[in-house]
Amino acid sequence: MKNKHFKTSFNWKYEGPSFTKDLSTKQKIILLILWLVAGAIGYYIFHPVISYKTVTGFAYVIYIIVLVGIVSLFFQKSSISYGKSSFKMTALKIILGLSVIWVLGSLAVCNPVFMASYFADRIQIENVDFDKVKEVDFTKTPIIDRDSTIVLGDRVMGEMPELVSQFEVSEEYTQISYKDSVYRVTPLEYAGFFKYLGNQEEGIPAYILVNSVTGEAELVKLEDLGLDGMKYVPSGYFNHDLYRKLQMQYPTTIFGEPSFEIDEEGHPWYICTTYDYAAFETRKTVSGVVLFDPITGESTKYDDVLDAPTWVDRIYPESLVTEQVNQNGSLQDGFINSVIGQKNVTYTSEGYNYLAQDGDIYIYSGITSANKDSSNLGFVLVNLRTHQAMKISSPGANETSAMASAEGEVKNYGYTSTFPLLVNVNGSPVYMMALKDDSGLIKMYAMVDASDYQKVATIASDEGFENLKKKFLALEGTQAIDKDELETKDITIESVQIFAIEDTTKCFLIDTEHNRYKFTITDQNEDVAAFLKAQDVVTITYSPQEDVNLIQSIETK
Repeated sequence: MKNKHFKTSFNWKYEGPSFTKDLSTKQKIILLILWLVAGAIGYYIFHPVISYKTVTGFAYVIYIIVLVGIVSLFFQKSSISYGKSSFKMTALKIILGLSVIWVLGSLAVCNPVFMASYFADRIQIENVDFDKVKEVDFTKTPIIDRDSTIVLGDRVMGEMPELVSQFEVSEEYTQISYKDSVYRVTPLEYAGFFKYLGNQEEGIPAYILVNSVTGEAELVKLEDLGLDGMKYVPSGYFNHDLYRKLQMQYPTTIFGEPSFEIDEEGHPWYICTTYDYAAFETRKTVSGVVLFDPITGESTKYDDVLDAPTWVDRIYPESLVTEQVNQNGSLQDGFINSVIGQKNVTYTSEGYNYLAQDGDIYIYSGITSANKDSSNLGFVLVNLRTHQAMKISSPGANETSAMASAEGEVKNYGYTSTFPLLVNVNGSPVYMMALKDDSGLIKMYAMVDASDYQKVATIASDEGFENLKKKFLALEGTQAIDKDELETKDITIESVQIFAIEDTTKCFLIDTEHNRYKFTITDQNEDVAAFLKAQDVVTITYSPQEDVNLIQSIETK
């Protein structure tokens, strides 16, 4: 049986007093002040860029909108009714809705799927001959890698007990061209909040400079240059925080990660690249650069990077350059082709290194096919200051294969290879790398023919690069060695080791007089090599070398 007395209604209306009637003018002013203070505190703590194109800027806008919504509840012009929103709250909802549409629309439309050519054209790459790379200059060849640089820097810092307790060494180590050579430079940083409090008046007193050719490292004290300490740094706090200082000077400018450099007089600077996006966090491009003086806090903005001083080396970060080169190589024929057909699709190889030329620093990487096999199609060089990009077609082994080949030459020592440099030796592309022991110390250097990674020359680190070059050139001409340069003798084998290196098998011998020899196992000598053992007497014809002699032929007695 139906009971009509239990009929319900949802037309409930709030009958209480409105907020407006409960608040005096003074209270309203206090609320407004609190809203402004909350907004200012949020901005000071997070110092976001005021931009609708970035996550941080957008989050701050949402934060302000939420604050506005909260405050607006206290300023309704009528009583609050259940199921009915005020005009102000509706406007806020519309703004939030449009914001969501902007973000999702940007990510959905402005992406490589629909705008492949737009993303492929982020960098213009010129096809050039290898002669654009100048003949190797060993005074400007950054053979000391980042890991070795960190070890050298820590060693220098350890010799300064008065600094060790207060400061740490930043691991930034920017690659720069300085005083007609190549270096890595990094600042000291505060060893925590309390160390900052105790040293903020004087600031950071020094930076570390490591020669990337010789490995010589020095701690440069700013007072020796007649300069005060660096007060505005990434490890600073409050108003000494570099990021906060920078963003407050340029509130609407989008910054990335500043890089530490020095000018030709040794004055420290932070090179702060500025960016722009085509839409919300999509298609990032460099829009300019700010040179920030960490000593005074003053800065200069350049809307055109080419207007910046020429001593500046790193405006375009390596990660952005690599991304642009990869999109240029993969999206030329559309997004679908980059995924399915992959015709003419290329990518950079795994890793990169630096090349110094004409006072600028170039990033170098190999170019490989979509299959990313053990070969390279060529190389790409990009100037980190000007964005000039060059591609060189030169098929050959990739960097990983070259590293394995170099390690194989000294496998009896167990050394590991650094990521190789690309250098020009007599007009040909050659990989050059350091070989390090388990403790990270450089013991040897190697050159590997980029076209044929079976051709490898190694030399002890104290014998010099010129001797390495001579040895490599001699190796390149092994087949044409004058017979008068070869020697023949009988040796008694003390030890024999055979290693497989990629597609090549090497045999290493040590005789009873502790001379070392090596040769590549081929169809002509494999029957001999397979059965070699200690105490065997063999006749060898070889080319004498300073380190490991090269056997041309070998016969058993």
